[in-house]
Amino acid sequence: MRIAIIGSGAMGASFGARLAQAGADIILFDKDAGHIAAIREKGLAVASPLGDVVLSLPATTDPAEIGPVDMALVTVDGNAIKAAAALLVDILPADAFALTLQNGIGNVEALVEALGAARVMAGNTYNSGARRGPGRVAHTNVGLTTMGELDGSESERLKAVAGLFEAGGLPVALTDNVMGHVWSKFVLNVAINPVSAVTGLRSGEIARTPEALSLLEHVLDEALAVIAAKGIELPDADMRTHVIDHTWVRYNRPSMLQHIESGQRTEIDSLNGALVREAKALGIPCPFNEAIVMVVKSLEARARYRADSPEIDEAALEAAARATPRPKRPHNRE
Repeated sequence: MRIAIIGSGAMGASFGARLAQAGADIILFDKDAGHIAAIREKGLAVASPLGDVVLSLPATTDPAEIGPVDMALVTVDGNAIKAAAALLVDILPADAFALTLQNGIGNVEALVEALGAARVMAGNTYNSGARRGPGRVAHTNVGLTTMGELDGSESERLKAVAGLFEAGGLPVALTDNVMGHVWSKFVLNVAINPVSAVTGLRSGEIARTPEALSLLEHVLDEALAVIAAKGIELPDADMRTHVIDHTWVRYNRPSMLQHIESGQRTEIDSLNGALVREAKALGIPCPFNEAIVMVVKSLEARARYRADSPEIDEAALEAAARATPRPKRPHNRE
């Protein structure tokens, strides 16, 4: 099977390496030119509990170089899903399909809108990764990946992809309720990621800090209210206990915390921002999620300001501010 990894950062590259070792014909695609150049020059270096490897894999920033593939594994962050979907319309042969293992909601829907439901598979994964530099990634946790067809069938292509994951040492499970699993991972990320991002605490530290845990539970309450209103069947009947237990035993640095600390844009819009949009459509109050979205976006703005002006001339900025009329804000801020 020839597979294009669409988004070959930490997680995409880690999956690509394992699938290549399982015998798949892999090509890596990413917009990060420095990362791709390093892979082409020195190979992809992956540090992993499954064994450290350096693999020589085709890699490109040019969609035209991807060529015919049987499957696209979509691992871009939620901010890039529309661009990825448009790219796949152009490059995927008519009989090829996409598998998304992304966090957040809206990714499956964007791919279905672009490709049609019959050409999309979905799933969630409890693998994690981190960038270590151009051409270098760490596969920091080897966890379960659950995948399925949107219509609940156990197709031959689904079994073939699952077989590649297993051959690559990646635990995998098939489901006839894949969107339930997507929403389950969504809830986990909605609860933990932004609380980690705004506090700087790792998951296990959140669970052991009463104030942070209380914030997490308020965010979680609102997410579960939306899920109940939508009638979504989650695979875990007691999702609250599952989230808090998960927080207690993990000491990873969630991706949103990594993004805030490195000055990158987060996936807040496809996580808590998406939850707020769903809640408003249903008429469900979501004040804690609204607040945490505003705080994360403020932290993103801080990173942009500091990148532009690491050394601040307060007097000059204040003089310029006094000379610039402040924009009037509407009384209704909706």
